[in-house]
Amino acid sequence: MVTKQAAPSNRQIIQTFLKTGTISFGGWSTTAVLLEKELGSKTYRHNPVDLKVSITYGQILPGATQVAIVSNTGYQLKGFIGALLATVSYLLPAVSLVTLFAIIYFGYLQERNITDHMGGLIAALSGIILANACRIGRKHVTHPLLWALIAGVCLAQVFAHMNALLIILIFGAAGLAKSAAQTREKTV
Repeated sequence: MVTKQAAPSNRQIIQTFLKTGTISFGGWSTTAVLLEKELGSKTYRHNPVDLKVSITYGQILPGATQVAIVSNTGYQLKGFIGALLATVSYLLPAVSLVTLFAIIYFGYLQERNITDHMGGLIAALSGIILANACRIGRKHVTHPLLWALIAGVCLAQVFAHMNALLIILIFGAAGLAKSAAQTREKTV
């Protein structure tokens, strides 16, 4: 957590996470990319946030990954209040839209089979998720062995239908072992 004089104002946190929550369609990877952009802005230049830590915790904690990333990032910015403001601000647009869509769907469109026409939207969202995952990977995955782990995770999920928690445990342990081996090589 940053020192009190360097912490952003409550208003800055609300504005940042409200904006991010409004435009982060496509899952946690989109949220991570948008937060990385926002936290690199002039407003947060003096507020060190380790987004990798937020993403890592978000992946291993139960529940919605996006919310865990946002909460952890808010906590790094301004402690408990930062986490609370970031989480509520981030969720407000999504909760409002889902509520509005539910009212429209169950009130007016339930009779019509609108889900038959969602294929293009699903394809577009899938493309956004994949593009953001590639962007994150290119920036943070720096060793060929880590790319091999990514490929292994994809194969385990797509072809073996392996449980996500099991994937995290197995491939996370492999990543930690690789990191430990690198650390040993540097000290020798």
